[in-house]
Amino acid sequence: MDMTSDIKLFKVKPYRQFLYKPGEFIMLSLWGKGEIPISITSTYGFHKYIELCIRRVGFITSALHLLKPPAKIGIRGPFGNTFPVEKAKGKDVFFFAGGLGIVPLRPLIHNVMNEKSKFKRITLICGSRNPGEILFKDDIDLWQKKGLNIIFGVRKGLQLLIHNIEKKDNSSQRKVGIETGHLNTSKISFKNAYSFICGPPVMIIETMKSLSMMGMNEESIFTSLEAHMKCGVGKCGHCYIDGKYICTDGPIFSYAELKKHRPSY
Repeated sequence: MDMTSDIKLFKVKPYRQFLYKPGEFIMLSLWGKGEIPISITSTYGFHKYIELCIRRVGFITSALHLLKPPAKIGIRGPFGNTFPVEKAKGKDVFFFAGGLGIVPLRPLIHNVMNEKSKFKRITLICGSRNPGEILFKDDIDLWQKKGLNIIFGVRKGLQLLIHNIEKKDNSSQRKVGIETGHLNTSKISFKNAYSFICGPPVMIIETMKSLSMMGMNEESIFTSLEAHMKCGVGKCGHCYIDGKYICTDGPIFSYAELKKHRPSY
């Protein structure tokens, strides 16, 4: 199904059902083309089908976009660790999604909203290149009805034009800044909160830095480094960083871990 001009949602039926958790990934292969890591965007649990949201950006993804059902693809997995959502129970939770970042966060948000009473305030800050690229709008509407606080923004370089879509009238409040820029002026305490961040590398780094500066514990700030992987099982060394394999030790890491093993953060 076409989500945008270059993003498609694929519904895949595995030969066997398997259990996966938010944050895990699969290795998707196309005969004669290659293999890539892909986040699972379905809700957590056992399903006859899994959903994969894929942007056309290279050789393999372009070939995938040309497939017509019923087509066959290869799947290995699921692999990797998961978002430590249990630790966030009883605390405020922030989700930061830039562009396709909503894809790996979608099953996590579903889980949290299904157990909303176990968390305090839950907020999604979602950015995209333009309004037409907002993904999973039906899900966002459903989450909002369940009580999720939603802030939407359109990126302009490293900036966002942010407005609160939880408006009570036809007007919208707009502020300019990076994903977290508008939070600097809010009366939110980040000391007892957890955040889960997915999106472009620059957005991830800047968001983690901003949250740390605003008082959030660096061990409570998490992101996924899925894009850095190749084999998925710690054999090729492509994702090895200072004693850590992203595919087997991750792909989910805290900001504290990243600063220790990757000084650029």
